[in-house]
Amino acid sequence: MIDVLWRWVGARHLFQEGGRSLLTLLGVALGVAVFVSIRLANHSALSSFSDTVDAVAGKANLQIAGDSGGFDETVLSRLQGIPGLQATAPVVQAYARARMDGKTEAGEDPRETYSETLLVLGIDPTAMQPFEREESSARIDPATALQFAMDPTAVAITSTLARRHRLERGARITMLADGHPTLFTVVHFLDSPQLQQAMGGNIVIMSLASTQQAFGRQGKLDRIDLLVDPARKEAVTAALTALLPSGTRITHPAARTRQVENMVEAFGLNLTALAFIALFVSMFLIFNAVSMAVLRRRKEIGILRSLGVTRRQIIVQFLSEALFLGVVGSIIGLLLGTVMARGALGSVAQTISTLYLQVNATHLYLDPGVYLFGFALGVGMSLLSALAPAIEASQTPPSVTMRQGIQIEAQPLPLGRLTGLGLSLLVMAALVTVWTVSARRPFGGFVSAFLLLFGFSLVAPGFTLLCERFLSPLVAAVGGIEARLGVRYLREAVARTSVVVAALMVSVGMLIALTVMVGSFRKTVDIWIRQTIRGDLYVEPAGRDVSTSASAMPESLIAQVRKLPGVAAVDTYRGVEVPFRDRITHVGGIDFDVQARYGKLQFIGTTAEASLTAAERQAGVIITESFGFRHRLRNGDLLELLTPSGTQRFPITGVFYDYSTDGGYLMMDRALFERLWKVRRTERIAVYVQPGVDVDRVRTQLLALAPKDLLLIATPNLALRQRALRIFDQTFRITYALQGIAILVSVLGVISTLTALILQRGREIGVLRAVGARRGQVQKMVLVESGVLGLIGSLLGCLCGLALSYLLTFVINKQFFGWSIRYTLEPEVFIQSVGMMVVASILAGIGPARLAATRVAAEAMRVE
Repeated sequence: MIDVLWRWVGARHLFQEGGRSLLTLLGVALGVAVFVSIRLANHSALSSFSDTVDAVAGKANLQIAGDSGGFDETVLSRLQGIPGLQATAPVVQAYARARMDGKTEAGEDPRETYSETLLVLGIDPTAMQPFEREESSARIDPATALQFAMDPTAVAITSTLARRHRLERGARITMLADGHPTLFTVVHFLDSPQLQQAMGGNIVIMSLASTQQAFGRQGKLDRIDLLVDPARKEAVTAALTALLPSGTRITHPAARTRQVENMVEAFGLNLTALAFIALFVSMFLIFNAVSMAVLRRRKEIGILRSLGVTRRQIIVQFLSEALFLGVVGSIIGLLLGTVMARGALGSVAQTISTLYLQVNATHLYLDPGVYLFGFALGVGMSLLSALAPAIEASQTPPSVTMRQGIQIEAQPLPLGRLTGLGLSLLVMAALVTVWTVSARRPFGGFVSAFLLLFGFSLVAPGFTLLCERFLSPLVAAVGGIEARLGVRYLREAVARTSVVVAALMVSVGMLIALTVMVGSFRKTVDIWIRQTIRGDLYVEPAGRDVSTSASAMPESLIAQVRKLPGVAAVDTYRGVEVPFRDRITHVGGIDFDVQARYGKLQFIGTTAEASLTAAERQAGVIITESFGFRHRLRNGDLLELLTPSGTQRFPITGVFYDYSTDGGYLMMDRALFERLWKVRRTERIAVYVQPGVDVDRVRTQLLALAPKDLLLIATPNLALRQRALRIFDQTFRITYALQGIAILVSVLGVISTLTALILQRGREIGVLRAVGARRGQVQKMVLVESGVLGLIGSLLGCLCGLALSYLLTFVINKQFFGWSIRYTLEPEVFIQSVGMMVVASILAGIGPARLAATRVAAEAMRVE
């Protein structure tokens, strides 16, 4: 019986009403597509890094690693004769900016001229052979190995990189090695499938000694790959632990991937939560489509019930229609999401590279789990959305619907219960928010957000009636009888129109909340930059933004800069990345004395001078707010850190505001850093100029001091601030795309609902035409109805957005990232959001208005 109902009733209606079905399918597809695209892009970016780790490790099942500063290569000699240790391979690893045309000119900005980021691996070709997989074709032949030994500029690159830049053997490429443009010669192409995927194919292999020489890593190794008998892994690990010096650790190649996944976890979860918003709005579209189907086919339902169709069969019938829409819409969404993911991948990878670590993701990884989950979400939310109207349809009394002229719901909308339940959900959202903050459970913020959205959605019918009561006299006074009729129908069909109001509310609410949160965050970052970045000139070797701790400025140059006329002080920075509690943490060394006198770090609960002086006196550290929040550390606690001088305990003497990375970092005095890491190295400097001295003149003199083969980037304070804000805007660009899609889905809901209501009111409109209403008046009536729908939805969205903005700013961001944001509310955002949604709703009503104007009076009179 059910298949007969589907074939002769459900499917027939879906295809006869193809326009509305198509709009609903598009809404579901967009919701699923956004979710799938974000998950695929994030998964692909992390998989790209994982593949890079896997490809360069080969068959290694253990590694000896240090921090990003490397460790002494003499460690290699200690590994001889350990039972169960089958092979060892020393590796030096560095990231370098490069240009592939073999030229060495710097251009205006080396960051633009040297546009490729390459992962350079220094290896011993003979030692790497036991680590190569059987399917790998990356083997370095003896002739190439000899070239590596004889020519320090010889490199091997992947075939992918060669094809992209049309390079042949003997071609020259230029890499920035420690700020020096250095020419290298391509002598071999790597055809390994793994290396083609790793780092987007941007892999360069050199001899170990050449890499150490070119990148200033003399006597240093970044890791030693180990091939260990699996049956003796524990014994080998114990033996290595006894032999290895401080600052090194035994790890597994996959551990690095886990650390990175932990580091970017908050970023991925926030993107996923935003993607859910489009799916949430799609639920209203399905609910509205099935509800309108129930309304239009009430008489048909009554006939079927009179013929013996049971209530259960009616429910199944409407759920099968929703299932069809959910399945087809989800399949389209999966295809569309794959296309969208290719566009989102670049933005996600660039953001991860800016905030966390270098990722060059060019290949989209099609994860079956993401597709399966996205499909299940689309279908599940479609069925859930259709359940309430399907149950309503099953409760239709046949005796009522058989009477001609019955066009409205047999059951009145339970406004009191809905409003009460909605308010209860809002109270529950507040309680969950309080628990989230006190228990520090980040997921509670998302639970609060969805309770908030559901609560406001249930309040939508009552809010619609309240607004209609106040707006009706005003609209009628301005727009006449046509406007009065348009607004009146909002009250008569509140059960349907309030669904559109709720969908618009969600879109506007998220638009306002994200705009306020991002605006507040941007203003906070701007204030922080102005207050804390006080150096007049920031100088670093070109390429340091990717090479980080592999960069160093000549100490003689720094000494000369200090003596320049007009220079008041020079602060120096050096840093390393170290593992800390299953994450990668940045440790930096600066001149605390210079920072105390000239810097303006903003500390929590104390002054910069007090914190920095105490750190110098106690050999302590200062930490960022986000670092302290993430690891539950505060001023006065002791922090334990693995260093080349052994495990050290540092008192925390201050916590300062910082917004450069959500993982945070810790700072120690330069002298302490150099003593523990046993290295005298400066990556970049901040130059403080005396009052009244021309910064541009100092910049020119400084660049003139540099060796001719050293490319320096000297950025004035203002330019650095502008660049930081550009990076900030770029980071949130994908957020605005998600907002736009959610609004598009809502507008589809307006079109679908108005079209269905026009068809439902066919007789009413026909009678109006019969008594003299002109086409223009009918169109005006529908457009007023559409505009008022947009106005009511956006007004409720403003209230929802205000609450959500507080939740995003003070709860979700704080719990996930540990940042304190100064809340900034600009009234213009409400005006712009309301205006935009009203205009969008009116434009969405043009099609239904034209449809209404085509109603023929004779059709209505025949029915009457």
